[in-house]
Amino acid sequence: MFQEALDKKLASWQSENERLTRESCTSLLKQLKKEHLDPVLTQLHGEGGAKVMFEDIVAGYNKIEHDYKARATGAKDVCAAVFFEFHPVNEGFTSITR
Repeated sequence: MFQEALDKKLASWQSENERLTRESCTSLLKQLKKEHLDPVLTQLHGEGGAKVMFEDIVAGYNKIEHDYKARATGAKDVCAAVFFEFHPVNEGFTSITR
């Protein structure tokens, strides 16, 4: 009986930790996108769009990845899943593999 109660408490804690980690990581990614990638995309769609190079966009993604790895906290498997889900390229890949 004690083990059963302990297992329920552990499962509850793990579920709550996963939820909080997912919320935190999603919020961090949105913030990093706004900081590193949105300015490049805004420039791309503006008057200076022709001056934006592919490398500028890649650099924005690389900054997001670097800062995310440095600042994401919580369950590491959830952090990795949230980062994987962030990339639009992965949406096409996962729809193909389903």
